[in-house]
Amino acid sequence: MEATVERLIDTGDRERLSRELHDGKYSTVASDIKTGWAYYAARLGKADMLRLLVERCHGMPLEKDAQGRNLLHAAAASGDRDTMAFALQVLGMDALAGDPQGITPLDIAAQTSPKALKALEELCGVRLADCYRNPVLRGFRPDPSIVRVGEDYYMINSSFVMVPALPISHSRDLVHWETIGHVFTDPDTAHLRGLNGGFGYWAPDISYYKGRFWVVATLHTAAVPVRTQMITSAPTPQGPWDSPKFLDVDGIDPSIFTDDDGKRYLVTNIGAQITPLSDEGDLLDAPRMIWYGWNRIKSEGPHLLKKDGWYYLFMAGGGTGFGHVESCARSRSIYGPYESCPFNPILGKKDEYAYIRRSGHGKPVQLPDGRWAFVYLCGRRVEEKTLMGRETALDPLEWTPDGWPMVNRLKGPSCLQKKLLPDVPVEQNEPWVCPRLSPESFSCIEADGSIRLQGGAELSDMADAHALLHRLREASVSLEATVDVRQMELGCTAGLTGYYDEHSYFLLGLRKTAQGADVVLRQHIGEEDMEETLCSVPGWQAKLRIEGRGLTFTASCAEAKGTKAFRCEYLTDEGLKMGKRFTGALVGLAAVGTGQAAFRNVREEMNDVQD
Repeated sequence: MEATVERLIDTGDRERLSRELHDGKYSTVASDIKTGWAYYAARLGKADMLRLLVERCHGMPLEKDAQGRNLLHAAAASGDRDTMAFALQVLGMDALAGDPQGITPLDIAAQTSPKALKALEELCGVRLADCYRNPVLRGFRPDPSIVRVGEDYYMINSSFVMVPALPISHSRDLVHWETIGHVFTDPDTAHLRGLNGGFGYWAPDISYYKGRFWVVATLHTAAVPVRTQMITSAPTPQGPWDSPKFLDVDGIDPSIFTDDDGKRYLVTNIGAQITPLSDEGDLLDAPRMIWYGWNRIKSEGPHLLKKDGWYYLFMAGGGTGFGHVESCARSRSIYGPYESCPFNPILGKKDEYAYIRRSGHGKPVQLPDGRWAFVYLCGRRVEEKTLMGRETALDPLEWTPDGWPMVNRLKGPSCLQKKLLPDVPVEQNEPWVCPRLSPESFSCIEADGSIRLQGGAELSDMADAHALLHRLREASVSLEATVDVRQMELGCTAGLTGYYDEHSYFLLGLRKTAQGADVVLRQHIGEEDMEETLCSVPGWQAKLRIEGRGLTFTASCAEAKGTKAFRCEYLTDEGLKMGKRFTGALVGLAAVGTGQAAFRNVREEMNDVQD
């Protein structure tokens, strides 16, 4: 029966297919098969046949096919303008909506032909060249806060126990970001020694007041009090930052709000509570709760905004997983009562096929021309898990005539979005980081680009592990280096690592022996340690390489034949039930033991899987 319908679609026999559908010949056929007919017609560019199938097959689920793509994806693959127009204009499909790999109909049209791309661009009113892709800050950049000063935008993100801590980025177009500094470079000043991987600095906020930049963040420790709020300021985002104050206020995710009359408030969660704040950043009163949240589940990330006489309170909820959403409430008085937005959540994606999910915890920013944007955290889907951690995305924010905010017109996080400002590219400068230690305390980068690491403790150690790491920014990664352990003691190891925290990592290392060196793959997963010797090499150096595509990694050594593939679910947020799993995976170099290891010809490449 399927072949009969497909043959009628092939030949374009609309009259016969219409008659058979009208007579109920296919009334007992499953809806997924009927959906398959629609996608078949769309891929062939048979607009009339597609229209007929949609009109006559009532209840046909049109939104997604088995690949998680909509009918406009299929129509774009045909390149037929009429078919694309029907899917876009009549069926309401979105040309910027991504499939589970983040590929949009505009991307498909570009792959099909220049003519197909031009046709779809004209139909949807957006040029692919005028778009950007989310996330805009990729890899382990959660909890964004943003401030605009003139035409410059400054962003800060959580860093947990990584040093340097609390990275600050700069942009002039909201898409291209350059890391320009950190609030802390000294782990002792930052009080990060000995903390678990998910502890440290949470959800910072950056603001501007009377010529100075202000940062507040929660410091989460194992001591009492467990949570305090750190506050500091500086004349520029690059610093120097004042010695931090620690405010005895419970809760998490602080931000600073300045009212029209110049009064300042510290806004924290436990619901949302505010505390009057002096110009010097001291507490003036006790905290007072003003709103408990829209869904009343793990409310976090509160930010206040004053607009048109209303106090708008933006706040996330639902936990840090796939149920994460953003909501809003407003009041004429800062102390409330607050009215919940009638279409909460204003951001959040429940689509099981979505590439970008767990979106929320955001902050609005106004552009110089009066338009608004919203930065927020999100997580990209990699084999149903979150490998790159929570990242930072950007979407337009618009206001309804009665004064309620809408992020991306309530369509959820975008994969592809029209640029808000002209491009201002910046130099990519991903900084090296290390858990709890300053990278400069054990590493040295030579003039020729080679890197030397002093050996340290096992990577499971929360005090003295020596790892030089970059955030994993894409699901496809390769890292290679010639590793030299001649200046290390026997039995010591140095090599390439994939690292999440002290509970979960791997090390492809060169272990020094009396005869030369063994290439070993060590995996630490929770309380389990696994080690495998892949080969032995003469001398004390070898070229090692790791390649990752999704959750499958491959280890290899240039001096030996063969590769070793292994799975790395344990590098994802969901991959292990131990500790606080909402940071992100990193890759880099590590040295374990006594002595010094050298890394030459270090090469790193990261690409989006769709590339």
